[in-house]
Formats: sequence, structure tokens, C-alpha cells
Amino acid sequence: MTLEEATHSLTTLVPVSVGVMAHNEETHVESALRAILEQNQRVVRVDEVIVVVSESTDATEEICAKIAESDLRVKVVVEPTRRGKIFSVINFLSLASHDYCVVVSADVFAAPDCVDRLGAALLSDPRVGMAGPQVRPRESAGRTTVAARLARILWEIHHELALRTPKLGELVMVRKQYLGDVPSVAGCDEVMLEAAVVDHGGRLAYVPDAVVENESPRSLRDLFNVRRRIHVQHLVTKRELGYDASSLSVSHSVQSFFHEVVHHPRRAPGACALVLLEGTARARARLQYWAGDSQVTWKPSGSSRSAS
Repeated sequence: MTLEEATHSLTTLVPVSVGVMAHNEETHVESALRAILEQNQRVVRVDEVIVVVSESTDATEEICAKIAESDLRVKVVVEPTRRGKIFSVINFLSLASHDYCVVVSADVFAAPDCVDRLGAALLSDPRVGMAGPQVRPRESAGRTTVAARLARILWEIHHELALRTPKLGELVMVRKQYLGDVPSVAGCDEVMLEAAVVDHGGRLAYVPDAVVENESPRSLRDLFNVRRRIHVQHLVTKRELGYDASSLSVSHSVQSFFHEVVHHPRRAPGACALVLLEGTARARARLQYWAGDSQVTWKPSGSSRSAS
């Protein structure tokens, strides 16, 4: 069912709960919240927005509280101790009033029809328990770096990968009926949700027409650390839950890489540099994994949080 078909077939909008996860996001949280509050709402209705502020030491809580004063849909929940994003997500899900829930980070910016398009995907097939959009790095004038270029190629490769086998992230819509007890063995919340949905018989759907932009790392060190951390989390998820994140598959990743190089040959040098960075990050991640690190909490990327 397309967005247009869903718009004409529904007599009432489906209410949705949105959870925004925030830790020291004073630079981006207002823009991310505004993007959610100003969704088009032709299929689903953003009925409540729960901002989970986890042990922030900057102005994140104050910014969110001010927005809550002017929009009654917004509620701010403060976690005095940071246990990890997955625990904030579980906290949100326990508070959410509706079956349809959106989970998003406070540095991710949804296109105006993003939530509608994800809702249409879930409504078109009751077997779909989780849907995610296409992710694009946010454009920042005058701040293009080597790391930013590599991040853009990375997300293009992830797009090709997700078309083959869903890779969901940054912002996702889930149905609580497919979740049960969400595991918390690793810090990658989207993969924890994927595992829970699949374990309860639900399907995953990639919706490329739904788009979000994120703040990608702008230094090679930060990009390396992000890729290392995510691979640790994927390895822990496979060990503890027997669930393979789609990007953990070498064959799927290689196919997506070659598709990128063949269709965009001018990006080949950057794609090769990305492979080198990714391979090194995965090697380092295995050392951490063998040492018992699960990366449930991590230090945020500094370069992605600086003002644009």
C-alpha cells in the first residue's frame, strides 16, 4: 500500500507514540523534535512525543522542557543515570500509549512525510512488525570532510544492502504487539528491536521513500570509532541472541559495495578507502568483543555534535 492509497483508504488517522532518545544533544534536539511535531499526518497521527533525556549535562533537558510548554503532546522523562540507549528505548516503550511506536535519536531529522510512509508500510501488511527509512547524512555547508564523504558512501552502500535484506536504523516504527521483552544484551537498539520482532514472528520492511537525515561523524577517528562500536554490538547480538544484523553478512556487504562501484565509478576511490577503514574497525572490534566489551554505553561522536 502506497502512502496515497493509505490516505484514501483510512477513515481515521492511526495514533502513534514517538520516543526521542537524547543524551547531550543541545545542538540538534530542537530541530529533531520540530521535524517530528511537524509531520504531515495523512495516515498516522503523532499523538504523543516522549523525550527520554538520559544523564545529560548540557541544556538538552531545558530545551525539551521549553518545547513541552508550548506543545502538550511532548513529555520529558529524565533518566538521572545513563545505562545505555537500549534501556532508554525500553523505558519509552513501557510508557507509550499506542501500539504503533516510533523510536528516533535526537540527532536524526525526519522528512515531513517520513512517519506517514512508515505507517503505510505497517498498515499495508499486518505481518510487518517494524519498518525503517532510507538514511542520508545531513548536508552542512562549508563542512565537507573526508570522513563526511566516506559516511555518505557508507549510507549509499547501506541503502543497497537494505534493498536486499532490510537494514533498519536511525528512526524506526514498530508495533508493540510484536515486541514482547526487548533484549538488552548490546547497545544497538535498532538491532535489539529487529531481533525481538523477528522472534515474535514479525517481518521487517525497508521503506526507501521514507527519508531521514542524520549527523554523521566528520572526523576519521570518530567514523572509525562508530564503525568499531557498531560491529562489537552486532557480534554480541549474534552470540547472545543468534540474530544476524544484515550488515554483519560479508557476502551482502560485498554485493552492495560492488553495486556502488559499478553504478558510481567516480566514488570507487572513496569506497575502497571505506573498505579499509571498515576492515580495520571490524578487526579492532573483534579484539574488544573477545575481551568481553558489549558497548551498551559509549562516548558520543564529538564531531557530529558540533554546531553546523
